[in-house]
Amino acid sequence: MGLGLVVLAVAAWAALSLAFPPARLRALVGAQLQSALSRDVRYADARIGLLPPVRLTVVRPELAEPGGFAEGAAFRAASLHLDLDAWALLWGRIAVRRLVLDQPELHLVLRPDGTTNLEGIGKQAAERPSAKPMDLEIRDLVIRRGRMLVDDLKADRRVAFAIDSRLGFSSVSGGARIATSGRTELTGLARGRLGARRLSDLDRSLARLVWRLEHRGRFDGARKRLALERLSLDLGGARIAMVGIVDDPGPRARLDLRARGSGVELSQIMGFLAAAETRALSGIQASGKIDFDLGIRSRMGPGHLPDLMGTLRVSDGAFRYAGAPAGVEALGFTAHLAPDSLLIPDLAARVTSPGGGSATPVRARLAVLRFADPLVAFALKGEANLAAIGPLVAPPGTRLEGRAALDLRGRGRAKDPGAIALDGRARLAGVTVESKELPRKIERLQGRLAFSTTRAAVEALQAHAGRSSFRFDGTVTRPLALLARPGSVAPATVDFRLVSPYLDLAELLPTTPGAPLLPNATGGGRVEIARLKNQRLDVSRVSARVLLEPGRVTVPEFRLDGYGGIVTGSAGFDVRDAGRPAVTVKARADSIQGDALLSAWTPARDLLRGALKANLDLSLEGSTPEEIKRSLSAAGLALFSNGQLGPGPALEAIAAITRVPQLSRLRFKDLRLPFHVERGRVVTDPVELHGPYGNWKMSGAVGFDGSLDYAVSVGLPREILQGLDARSSIAAGALLDPGGNLLIDLKLGGTAKSPRVAWDSRAMRDRLAGRASQALEEKRRKLEDELKAAATARQQALADSARAAAERAKRALADSLRRKAGEVLKGFFGGAQDTTPK
Repeated sequence: MGLGLVVLAVAAWAALSLAFPPARLRALVGAQLQSALSRDVRYADARIGLLPPVRLTVVRPELAEPGGFAEGAAFRAASLHLDLDAWALLWGRIAVRRLVLDQPELHLVLRPDGTTNLEGIGKQAAERPSAKPMDLEIRDLVIRRGRMLVDDLKADRRVAFAIDSRLGFSSVSGGARIATSGRTELTGLARGRLGARRLSDLDRSLARLVWRLEHRGRFDGARKRLALERLSLDLGGARIAMVGIVDDPGPRARLDLRARGSGVELSQIMGFLAAAETRALSGIQASGKIDFDLGIRSRMGPGHLPDLMGTLRVSDGAFRYAGAPAGVEALGFTAHLAPDSLLIPDLAARVTSPGGGSATPVRARLAVLRFADPLVAFALKGEANLAAIGPLVAPPGTRLEGRAALDLRGRGRAKDPGAIALDGRARLAGVTVESKELPRKIERLQGRLAFSTTRAAVEALQAHAGRSSFRFDGTVTRPLALLARPGSVAPATVDFRLVSPYLDLAELLPTTPGAPLLPNATGGGRVEIARLKNQRLDVSRVSARVLLEPGRVTVPEFRLDGYGGIVTGSAGFDVRDAGRPAVTVKARADSIQGDALLSAWTPARDLLRGALKANLDLSLEGSTPEEIKRSLSAAGLALFSNGQLGPGPALEAIAAITRVPQLSRLRFKDLRLPFHVERGRVVTDPVELHGPYGNWKMSGAVGFDGSLDYAVSVGLPREILQGLDARSSIAAGALLDPGGNLLIDLKLGGTAKSPRVAWDSRAMRDRLAGRASQALEEKRRKLEDELKAAATARQQALADSARAAAERAKRALADSLRRKAGEVLKGFFGGAQDTTPK
């Protein structure tokens, strides 16, 4: 008997091999798949075997996008293995013992009209007349190491995740009734914009979560209704179970489900959310119970939020952040949900104190109506220890301590926080703010805030940081609008006064690069600072009037004492383009001591003495040193009187080449210094100096790197030559004009630390011939030509950059619309491998 079965199996295998040789089998499988799916199909190989059971293996199958493989692949896999129950065919049934999809990858496109790129699959086969449909049973459907990529064109969203699944499936009466059950596990969830080309370009904050689904249900094809006998979702150790009906399953399904849970551990839910790298819950330790009984009724689709009805209750809740000296205990509330509304009338908790002191009670209530454009009403009363709730409300890496006593009520439209009417009071006491983004810890922050409808009064808000301290008093209309992004809602209106005995901005301003964020506010106030420091800036008796606009601060007038004199003027700071903040300053200095100014801002000491009057008009853009250097533009006129220039390397080099030692130190009655800044250079044209050693003129520029490029013209009157050794100067290269005046024309190059000086004999001969020196004019024309060329090049570069950006955007849009799915799948998941099941 056993020998007979073996002979029968060998004979069957031989017959099957003769009936389906490899070439014929590949052609047959390709034709059948393409006919059944109504879509282009390709694969590397197909094999069929008899022992053990009848098995069809398709290696590297691929299904084309609607436009064919030129538009990419919508589906591909390393291999497909199909084990059939041949005996079931005799009874008019298709029974699949096992169907294995190994490393499948599916690209699903959700179009704005609600259709997908999978529309039409199997349509031609369904339309062809056929014999009585056969019942289908798939006893074990295995998806192993699958990947899915979902592109929502309307929402400009791309989602990718991994999937492993084991399902059972049966269909009778041609699909009129379907039963299914099984388990599915989703991991590696990543989200982002459609423009992302690689998995690493997406947000992977939820990638560590494991979503486990179990289901059992039946589908009625005639009614297009799925009855879920069980649908459970495991979130870590917590399980949420659902039952109900899904009509018209798909992107626009109608849901009628009920979810129940009793005694769900709050710690499990918090642990799951913390694993999702939810910032506010990082490092939290929680306990308590959650009970819920919720109904879900809604039609799915873009812009539709599911309607939740029922209750959710938290009892005996407690949480504490890792390292926090205090926490929250006795947390309890009941949330009542109805279509388009949420009501929490009874939230209560106690906030513990550091060191185990007495806990203080906190009570709150919340009502939300109309979720699409929420109307909110809330109340909060109690004294909170900021150490307990700091990680919940503060930015990452910020540590809060101190107390906040709150008695607040509010009502209004959530999307316009400035319109929310607030009433009540808040008091801060002993607050400390510590962050890696702040150079010094902010301490002894205290003050009072009084709210009345849409107005808040800030009373005696004080703080210290290092040696710095300030007091702030003012009023704010629409106070919550301060927190909104500028331009998103109407700004708040402020009126304030800030007073400080000592303020060092290096102790207060964040250390992060880029432009600081400005409040969404209009209005203004006054600033009075007895002493102000910011790196090399050290001035006193600062007073200023400040005006605010969203993204912009204007100082129409300021006055300060510094460097032995007085500086007045106006300024502006614009961060509406956060990538390129802009600064403008118009200032006038009076009676400034030149040596004090240069000693504070440059290594040069005792180089330039004298009283300085100056006008300055300055502007710059950018947040990096290179951007600032390229964009810095300034113009001004500095007038010095009764001073001395030198000694210094440049004058010492001039004294050496002219052999007139007295020229290393020049006294002057007045020095006229017009200047402007362009392309990283300070251009001075012409500089005029009048003093005992005649009239000096210079034209040229000094770079920010210290490079020098000057033409110098000097005429020493004959009346002062008696005290000088003019013969040595003439021997070195100087000339005497017919009137006995000594002519000196020089070229000055090199750097400020290592200058190079050379005679300009042509310029001196021009002056002997009665012509004005051409060197100064040539230097001026050269600088003007360079600046014009730089401006033209800068405008051309901006135009080229704009055109390139527009072209890149156009190409990216065209690529998304063409849906290069094959390249997308390869870019995200790499190539599939040929594997066989063990």
